[in-house]
Amino acid sequence: MSAPHPPAPHPPAPPGVDTGPLPGRGAVGLWLQFCLQWFWLPFRVVWYLFDNPSGDCVAEEKEYRKFVLTPSRYRLERSGTRAEWEAWADRALARGTDAAARGVASSVEHYNSGRTRYRIEGDGLVPRTTIRRRYYRGIGAEGLAALAARRGWQIVWEDAQKPEIRLFQQQPYQQ
Repeated sequence: MSAPHPPAPHPPAPPGVDTGPLPGRGAVGLWLQFCLQWFWLPFRVVWYLFDNPSGDCVAEEKEYRKFVLTPSRYRLERSGTRAEWEAWADRALARGTDAAARGVASSVEHYNSGRTRYRIEGDGLVPRTTIRRRYYRGIGAEGLAALAARRGWQIVWEDAQKPEIRLFQQQPYQQ
């Protein structure tokens, strides 16, 4: 039986950047969100229908489901283990990285086919995505960086304190 592969290396965080797990959400606020979400959910769904979804984080669930705090997500927020947070973040990361890679491939196919006078080159060939804090709260930016490195992606460390971390693929799209 072979030993599991070690995670792919990723660049270390710059000095002074807190990369550990983020503080958990408050029990009262989380409970209120869980219980009261059914009152404000219709308004959020209507807002979503009239909003421009192109600015959304591609790692998120599509449609109105992204607004619902499910019982499993509630339990994760209250008492999730590191392994559960890694699985949650990995699923979101998979959605985001796959969508970003498909987007670059689609752009290359369209623009570099000779049908238009424009071409995608250089920095435009690097797939990029973002992931919001709610997906990696229990593992922190360091845990997210390790998950991203396994997929060949890297986080932008300057975003470690922001609500959304940008990621980019280490190897540009190959035509």
